[in-house]
Amino acid sequence: KPVLEKTLGVPLFQEQVMKLAVVAADYTPGEADQLRRDMAAWRKSGRMEKHHDAVVERMIAKGIEKQFAERVFDQIRGFGEYGFPESHAASFALIAYATAWMRYHYRVEFTCALLNAWPMGFYSPSTIVEDARRHGVEVREADIYASEWLCTLEEIEKERRFAVRMGLRFTRKMGYTDYEAVARERRVRFESIEDLMQRTGIDEDVAAALAEAGVLRELGVSRRSALWKMYGHRKRREKGLYIDAKRDIGDRRYDTPAHDSMHARRQPPLLAGEEPSPAFGRLSMSEQIVWDYEASGYSTRGHPLERLRDELARSGLPDAAGLARRPDGASVRYAGLVICRQRPETAGGTLFMTLEDESGFVNLILRPEALSAYRPLALSRNFLGVSGTLQRHPTSPYILVDSLWEPDSSITPPSVESRNFH
Repeated sequence: KPVLEKTLGVPLFQEQVMKLAVVAADYTPGEADQLRRDMAAWRKSGRMEKHHDAVVERMIAKGIEKQFAERVFDQIRGFGEYGFPESHAASFALIAYATAWMRYHYRVEFTCALLNAWPMGFYSPSTIVEDARRHGVEVREADIYASEWLCTLEEIEKERRFAVRMGLRFTRKMGYTDYEAVARERRVRFESIEDLMQRTGIDEDVAAALAEAGVLRELGVSRRSALWKMYGHRKRREKGLYIDAKRDIGDRRYDTPAHDSMHARRQPPLLAGEEPSPAFGRLSMSEQIVWDYEASGYSTRGHPLERLRDELARSGLPDAAGLARRPDGASVRYAGLVICRQRPETAGGTLFMTLEDESGFVNLILRPEALSAYRPLALSRNFLGVSGTLQRHPTSPYILVDSLWEPDSSITPPSVESRNFH
């Protein structure tokens, strides 16, 4: 009782098991420490079994019934699957408490720091950004002039609070050397994409990634126009045509489509053989979100499923918030983006998944029989439909899965990378 009372009779910490062996089986301190070592490696070495006879026989010798002694050893054996030192538990508890406190009281700063610490942590940047937006944090898109390499805080004008400015590190294909070149040259504004490329020395692939991500909006061109110009630059370079980005650009102006609150700026005159940019159509909000995800893996404009909500609702598919209001034990159908998969060794073949939409998270439990029946869908699809039994939870609902299926959608959401822990 003195050993296990504070954990209600269940050994949770390594120190308890060591004390249990000393008190109940007359282990010496050295033998108890060896038991601790063998518990940590019992799956790989089977060394725990050599303690069985000693523990059980010594407990019987002390007047403990054999059946109870066997149960105690089974608890010690099972402890090896989840046990850890009490000091570790206290450390993790402190970290959990401190980060929860910071997230609640300083959500903007916490979000910024969490993004800058990525890829450390459980969630992807898109999930962190979406969670922050759902909780009232203003997240600003990456910008060729305003963004640093890491995410930063920007004071919101006339308000005593901050917004998170996304860093350029999330723009695919852009490395830190490219960022340093941009940061060094942007003190004098870029006249054009050609000017940006020539002054910074970044290659076409990086310029294309910046254009696709919408980072170059302040240069006065839409994403499509920026890509057109960049590929035109590549074509001219391959033909050996030299671009003098520093020449006098004169008074000629070329109209650019209204897009993302862009303002038309002066562009250099056409070179020989250069064709004017087509009048590209304006990207819809859904298309902008898709471009954001493909170029950066996140979007500050909204969640990919937000624009599909009406269509999903017509199919009888609620969002996470609506699902959480259903009664416990209800048969439900749901569709969301897969953001996480986990299959712990101790779960007996059960797969745990987390799905996300614009309102929150839904967790799935796939028992071995369900996983076997729907393995290709469970392990390969990023947009997934599920039918099963709802289990209510204070933070997010769980679905005990009966079946998985592919949602029928007229607009396919962008591919979202999931964090998989197998």
